[in-house]
Amino acid sequence: MYRNVPPVDRKLMQKINQNTLLNLIRIHAPISRTDLKRLSGLSQGTIFGMTMTLLEQQLIVEKGMAKSTGGRKAELLEIDPDGRYSIGIKLSEYAVTIVLLNMHGEIIYKESYATTLYDNAAHAVQLIINCMESFFLHISVPREKILGIGCAVFGPVHQQSGRSVDTWILHWHNVELGPPLQRHFGLPVIVANDVDCLLCYEKMYGHGRDYHDLLLISVGRGLGMAALIHDLPFRGAQGMGAEFGHAPFDIFGRTCGCGNQGCYEAYVANHGILRTYQELHPSAWDPSLTTCDLAQRALEGDEMACQAFTLTGTYLGAGIAGLVNVFNPECILINGSDEFPVDLIMPAMKETLMQHIFSQLGKDLDIVIMTRATQELWAQSAGCLILQDFFSSPDPF
Repeated sequence: MYRNVPPVDRKLMQKINQNTLLNLIRIHAPISRTDLKRLSGLSQGTIFGMTMTLLEQQLIVEKGMAKSTGGRKAELLEIDPDGRYSIGIKLSEYAVTIVLLNMHGEIIYKESYATTLYDNAAHAVQLIINCMESFFLHISVPREKILGIGCAVFGPVHQQSGRSVDTWILHWHNVELGPPLQRHFGLPVIVANDVDCLLCYEKMYGHGRDYHDLLLISVGRGLGMAALIHDLPFRGAQGMGAEFGHAPFDIFGRTCGCGNQGCYEAYVANHGILRTYQELHPSAWDPSLTTCDLAQRALEGDEMACQAFTLTGTYLGAGIAGLVNVFNPECILINGSDEFPVDLIMPAMKETLMQHIFSQLGKDLDIVIMTRATQELWAQSAGCLILQDFFSSPDPF
């Protein structure tokens, strides 16, 4: 069976080649034109012409000279950090966090605005616009240098339409975010699940740079996951895939915040740990108890508190083992919130994980515990969606 492949026009090929060079410069900087030729397979003339264009567009800069190998020293190239910028937004119940990033993914300016988004879907877009307008008043970057706006939100997002489908944390259902923000600001807008955003950041600048197949598990108030397969993010047909937190753990079990019964999130997230402790030790239950309080009890030797964390680690380890058996990743990144004591669940999680991995799928598997993501990092990760899109080569088909 043959596929009818349309011809690729010259402008598209130039764009593909240009983005190939930009990515190579981003990853390997500082880098010479000779090394770019070797890594890209493009001709010396193409390399020279395109790098001159990129210099004129202020996308790259010359940064010193390479060591001489007997001839003329070669100029080294790197991405111009101030050539372009992106904006990242993190939405939470009672705050909007906004950051301005340079081309190195570094935060140049940041602000957090107190505003009520929880159970306020009808006014959410206008509230975000108000925060953004205030943010623009405080930055001196020309609007034409801003590549776009990335927006991180809890829960599944229909990526093609920029619509927040469901988020019990914000108490939203089918809220259109992307199109109205794009119309108002005249900039490209990408809306994505917050864990997908974090994976983008980790792949570009963090722990995931050296991996091609990677799972990121984020646990705290909810249980989220993002997957990288052969260097490409896995999001499914509607952009809403990899919902590990709502995979069934016990179909006759606890009611989840999403409305289903027995989701992993109902057993592993913060409220799941507390529910486990309540079931183990009902006489000691206090509705005001937090996971931080419970962690302190465990550290002080409370047997039931220790058991609650051990069971949680066992549940999570079994779930991640299933993911490893399906995806066969090189690495698993685990992000915990400030309220989620990852250290207390790790021994049971790792033991259960390794017990239930099939055959050789656990061989050379790396498990990395990340520094807990702050609101600024979530927003920074959203801004990285725009940078990733800028550096990515267009699909020729």
